[in-house]
Amino acid sequence: MSFRLHLIRHAEGTHNPAHDTTILDPPLTEKGIEQCLKLCQEFPFKDSVGLVLASPLRRTLQTARLGFQKTIDEKYYAQGSGVGVQNGARLVLEPDVQAHSARPCDTGSDIAVLRSEFYDLPWEILDLDPIFPAKEGIYASDSESLELRGARIQGRLEENFKELKDSGRPDIVVVTHGGFLSSVIGQERTEVGQARWKTFIVTFDQDSRIVVESALGESGRL
Repeated sequence: MSFRLHLIRHAEGTHNPAHDTTILDPPLTEKGIEQCLKLCQEFPFKDSVGLVLASPLRRTLQTARLGFQKTIDEKYYAQGSGVGVQNGARLVLEPDVQAHSARPCDTGSDIAVLRSEFYDLPWEILDLDPIFPAKEGIYASDSESLELRGARIQGRLEENFKELKDSGRPDIVVVTHGGFLSSVIGQERTEVGQARWKTFIVTFDQDSRIVVESALGESGRL
């Protein structure tokens, strides 16, 4: 059985222009916000996505909410805002797809801070997480931890795809970071531009690891 997986790299953060890695959990720039609105207009699978997994850092949360406001269910936006879709995709904050390094720019904010800024999002998963935002344990930046994290998210994707199979919205979007894109699908190198996407047709082996059958397209070139 094959599935369609869309990998999205976050839009431009305030650390990107000057490569300032000392900024803790940077938000998007004005250019980054514009990139998200362009993503929202151009992403061609809006009605096929049933689940959006987003790294719980500021720039990825902003990219998910702005870039997929025509896909994500309206309950994840302020009531009466007119944003979001009735019976739209579920949004899950997924710490396993957070940034790969332990630099400040790749480290999440305290959960209480994030909750105050993104109060409409489902924080239950992170409330139960004993590690986040610390870059230790499974979230450490060493190669072994990254491999374990990649394997864990691959197994979870298999479960998610099975749940969505007959839902009418069988696709999954993962909003993550450039340095972790490859880990999501177990490839040596995967590159995606800021607020752009790459779509893969995938299956899973007997150990629940992703097998990339083909790259269907990137950023509208299908």
